[in-house]
Parts: sequence; C-alpha cells; structure tokens
Amino acid sequence: MQKTRYKPVLPHAIAVGIFLIVSIVFCKPAFEHKTLNQYDNDQWKAMSRNSFEYKEAHGHFPLWTEGMFSGMPAYQVAMDAPSISPQYWLYNSLLTLWLPNPASFFFLGCICFYFLAMALRVNPYVAIIGALAYAYTTYDPTALVVGHETKIQAIQTMPAFLAGLILIFEKRYWLGLATTALFTALFIAANPPQINY
Repeated sequence: MQKTRYKPVLPHAIAVGIFLIVSIVFCKPAFEHKTLNQYDNDQWKAMSRNSFEYKEAHGHFPLWTEGMFSGMPAYQVAMDAPSISPQYWLYNSLLTLWLPNPASFFFLGCICFYFLAMALRVNPYVAIIGALAYAYTTYDPTALVVGHETKIQAIQTMPAFLAGLILIFEKRYWLGLATTALFTALFIAANPPQINY
C-alpha cells in the first residue's frame, strides 16, 4: 500500500535530486565563495553613475538618464521604489532551494523545463534529459560570465510560463492560471525587455 502511494512521486523526486546534484557540481566554485568578474555589471556601474549622483543631489533617482544608449528611461538602469513582490520569496526559496547564484539559475531552468515537459506529458526520465539540456545550453553559462543574470532568469522561467498556458488550453484552469500568473510575474520582474518582448 505504501509503495503505491509514493510511486507516482518517485520520478519527480529523482528529477529534483539530479537537478540539484548537477547544479552543485557544475557551480562548485560558487559554493567556495568564488564569484565571477562580470563585465556587464562593471558597465552598469559606469552607466548608472550619473543617476546615483542625481539622487545624492536631489534625493531621488531621475526618470531619464543620458548615461546609456544616448538616453533612455532611468528605471531600466537604476531606480528605487518600495514594492512588495511575493513571487520573489517563492523564487528565492522553493524554486531555487536557496542555492547561490549561478547554481540557482541552472536549477531554476531545469525545474521550469521539467514542468513544461510534464504539461506536455513527456516521460519523466526523458524530461530530465531535456531539462538538463535546456538549462545548460552553451548560451546560459556564457551570458552569466558577462553578467546577463536578468536575461538568464527570464529565459529559465519561460518554459514554466508556457506550461501554464498549455494547462489553460487543456482546460485545467486553476493550475494553469496559477502557474501562468506566477511565472508571468517572475518573467516580467526579471526585467530584460528584449527577452520579455
């Protein structure tokens, strides 16, 4: 009786275990408190400098900055606004198991793609291979090295967003709506407009 109760959950538990082990092994330096020297983060500091100087002088960030691409809305570069984002609690805890960056990005990609594969009724063991292939494509580690963390977060959450849409089309409305709402929030909150578009 007990074996049959846990049998449907076993492939999913194996999948999470494999994703966790591969993320830890692949990102071992992150667990040794080593960090990447991310070029784009250095560029951001330079481009947002005039916004921070404006804030020091006037008490708030400007709405426009000249420090990037001959001018653009400053909220894409540096803004501080009080907000409550419960989806970040879920992202920073359950979806990434409190893993440090960049391991959290790879784990998130595996989980989200696995969820898409389950929505498409793919064999769980085939889905594990597909999820690993999706999360560890050559673009993702390369983009993380230069500092495109928001892009990678959006790319890694996209499969679960698509899974939510598929569930809605299959008339599994409550699960589909909840999944779509959560991952739409995470997808947009990552804020890389080029990926969102």
